[in-house]
Amino acid sequence: MISMKKVLVVLVGVILLVIAAMPVYAGVSAYAFGDYYYMFKSNNANQEKLNGFWLRRLYITYDADISDKIKARARLEMHSDGKFGSSELSITPFVKDAYISYQFLPTHAIAIGIQESLTWSNIEKFYGYRHLEKTPFDLYKTRSSRDFGISLKGSFDAGKIFNYGLMFGNYSSYKEEIDKYKQVSARFTVNPDANWMFEVSGDYVKRSAAKKTVLLQAFAGYQGDWGRVGLNYGQEKITETGKADVDFGLFSAFAVAKFNKFVEAIVRYDMTTDPLVSGNDRFLIIEKGYKTNLFIVGLGWNIHPKFQIMPNLKLVTYKENASGVKPKDASQFNVTFYYIF
Repeated sequence: MISMKKVLVVLVGVILLVIAAMPVYAGVSAYAFGDYYYMFKSNNANQEKLNGFWLRRLYITYDADISDKIKARARLEMHSDGKFGSSELSITPFVKDAYISYQFLPTHAIAIGIQESLTWSNIEKFYGYRHLEKTPFDLYKTRSSRDFGISLKGSFDAGKIFNYGLMFGNYSSYKEEIDKYKQVSARFTVNPDANWMFEVSGDYVKRSAAKKTVLLQAFAGYQGDWGRVGLNYGQEKITETGKADVDFGLFSAFAVAKFNKFVEAIVRYDMTTDPLVSGNDRFLIIEKGYKTNLFIVGLGWNIHPKFQIMPNLKLVTYKENASGVKPKDASQFNVTFYYIF
């Protein structure tokens, strides 16, 4: 019997052949990133000194301008599992984006399909270092980067200073929908000029008949030729019938310094104000159930505008829980590579 994974691999191959045969104006693009990693310290002694190469992500995107008002995107993602000790060692392909949008007014558009969620897509673009590490609410698995739904985005003014986004989605990421519960989200972004970005956003998710969650967050960033800085704070409340409410809050700050066109550095600090609800079990291990601190420092070498190599160090520390217990601190060294082609 032919497995679904083999079918996906064949499908990806066929799509790549079709894309390769298309002219340049078809809007085909791709990028990838990965690391050489070395685990210095871990809460799991069996993981210490583990090291090797992995390709974390590979994206192939096809953007089409069907008309001056109608646009469509199809994006394939191929990623490694990233779980230490996992038996799933092959790179898995799947559809990341598949949507069509219609610009019904000069600064307003509606889109339907698998698309970016509103939670951190603008923040991730400003941050600019997804290949180094996910943004906080992505890393700690609070929300997914994608959802299947319908969105309305636009600007209240011709200068695009005051911008908005509204979305109604499945809350099932890029997967099929199998329940009646949905997500409603909104964001408001202010760009006074090319340097500043301010954003507030929120969403309401009905996860089941008894469980719901609300997420609110705010972001402020400033950038210039010298680099950029950003501050992000958010709070989630999970309510479930018959159980105590669960709160999860975090603060994150980063700074990027550009020394010249070839060399730049980044520092980032995340602090959770409540115990992690989900933690993280891929690529960088962060145990759930504890308040944490994450420190990241990296030095990037821009060999080419489309090719960067960045040695970096990540350190995770924990605070004791109510029982006076905490995991062992973790540290990991990576040499991250990122390229566009």
